[in-house]
Amino acid sequence: MALSSDEKLKNFAGEAMNEAKKISGEIREQNERDMREKSEEGEKKIDAKINNYIRHETEAIKKEKSLEISQAEIKAKQEYFKYIDSVSSRVFEAVAAKLKDFARSGEYIDYLTRCCVNVMEKTGTAIDVSYMPGDEATVAETVKNILRKKISGDISRAEFVKDEAIKSGGLRFFDREKNLFVNDVFDEKTVRARELLHAIIGPYFTGVL
Repeated sequence: MALSSDEKLKNFAGEAMNEAKKISGEIREQNERDMREKSEEGEKKIDAKINNYIRHETEAIKKEKSLEISQAEIKAKQEYFKYIDSVSSRVFEAVAAKLKDFARSGEYIDYLTRCCVNVMEKTGTAIDVSYMPGDEATVAETVKNILRKKISGDISRAEFVKDEAIKSGGLRFFDREKNLFVNDVFDEKTVRARELLHAIIGPYFTGVL
């Protein structure tokens, strides 16, 4: 039986409605997919920006802190060297005072004599003996007289000479025959002692730094 115009119209309207619903559903699904993709893309961009910002700020903080640490280390080392110099100055001011007192004592004459005896017994008397100008009377008279009694060799072969470079005392020997130096001058001993003090104290502080 043929459909009436109203029935045909209803069927057409139903089909149109179903098609509209189908298309609407597809559009909605596409929109949802697009929204998800854009949302995910946006989140990725935001995460990338956040990560870049974090890396940038982290690097900036590292550089800032590294500079602060470096400056602190430099300052600490400067303070360390000031401290070492201060300690060294106090120690060797005391040493210089004690050497000065020692050079005025009777023990100093015994010390110079023992140095000469020790060297001459090993090298002979053909040596140059250098002393500081202030010790001229002590060496030229007292020490030489004692050596004549203690040394079996010819003391006249030894040449005693003033040395302006010697400031704090002691003696320097030169064996002319063997071309050998023996340094027993207080100035050089003080320098070596100062170097030793720095060598002892230095590693402790640099290790802390």
